[in-house]
Amino acid sequence: MKVLALVLAGGRVDELLCLTEQRPKSALPVFATYRIIDFVLSNLMHAGIRNVGVLSQYRPYALVRHLGTGEHWDFVGRNRGIRLLPPYRGLKASDWYKGTADAVYQNTSYIETFKPEHVLIASADHIYRMDYRPLINFHLEKDADATVSFTRRKSRSSRFGYGVIDTRGRLQDYQERPDTPPSDWVSMTLYLFKTEFLIDMLKANAEEHSHEFGKDIITRCVAKYRIFGYRHRGYWAYARTIDSYYNTNMDLVRGKIALEDWQIRTNLLERCTQADRPPAYVNGKISNSIISEGCIIEGTVAKSLLSPGVTVAPGARVTNSIVFHDSSIGPGSKIDKTICDKDTSIGRGCIIGGSPSSVASLEFGDLLSSGITILGKNLTIPDNTTIGENTAIYSSAKFSSIRIDAGSTLR
Repeated sequence: MKVLALVLAGGRVDELLCLTEQRPKSALPVFATYRIIDFVLSNLMHAGIRNVGVLSQYRPYALVRHLGTGEHWDFVGRNRGIRLLPPYRGLKASDWYKGTADAVYQNTSYIETFKPEHVLIASADHIYRMDYRPLINFHLEKDADATVSFTRRKSRSSRFGYGVIDTRGRLQDYQERPDTPPSDWVSMTLYLFKTEFLIDMLKANAEEHSHEFGKDIITRCVAKYRIFGYRHRGYWAYARTIDSYYNTNMDLVRGKIALEDWQIRTNLLERCTQADRPPAYVNGKISNSIISEGCIIEGTVAKSLLSPGVTVAPGARVTNSIVFHDSSIGPGSKIDKTICDKDTSIGRGCIIGGSPSSVASLEFGDLLSSGITILGKNLTIPDNTTIGENTAIYSSAKFSSIRIDAGSTLR
């Protein structure tokens, strides 16, 4: 059976604030050395799916650089490959994708080129390990027009799509972001379609005002066609918000994820030939943390994840934090519950986070209220600066004071 995969990787996701200021969410670092898109690409590789189209539109440079030729996921060869698909339709000027369904609709010619029997559509925003072959077999056994993959969540939230699945696997009901979820089975934004059925549904949806798979296509198909629900059991995270992204990373530190069993691949050749970085140098104290190659640790690191090339100077302390590539924490500085983006330099004697406050972000109160501090890319934090919790500092920010109150936003 011939399956073509399309990966939805174009979104910025405003809920992640300055972390997606200069990159799509799919290219966001996770677990110190990976990108979020690595998980779906590795799943596709392990399932033996040979051809993958990646649909992207927002600031794609970081994603293009990371994907390279696709060799890191074995997508190079005469009969296999990975291709980036930007927004474009016919001979007209480029159009932004208007939704997940429109993104696929604009690339129907790409689908038809490969003449697949089925099309697997997967979001690049989710973190999980899944063998897609049982999903494909389930889809074939049921002779499904479409199969939607679900995972069980004990806590129900209106942020997700929910399905009601009967004992035969038939999808009885599907609701996108309902106020009262009808079940605890959450959509993984992972769909498998018969190709002809998919194209028919996309053509019909193109005449509508909304173009989303969950809300507009799956919801309307449930009662009329053979739509089934596949139950996935295992770790799954949808790191859409600051809190969920932070907690997903910390799940690795807490031992909730056996990442060594997932066999996830990434591009180790980007970012200054990461594969050639020396081993981490440690002349300090480390506890319950992930420390990557090229790090220099002369201070203290606890319950944190450090990407390659991070420097922690003598007397510095990093706790409960996530620090991206090649950032540095100066002598005597202390950072706690902070997400620090790439190439940011924190001066000596700084205090960032770590001072419990009930003050939520004044601008993003619904997104930044649990005490996390976010530092954007390429920042230079002056010596002796104090930055309170629930603060977001964008890469273009200028420091006019060395005291930044809790709940602030600097641009």
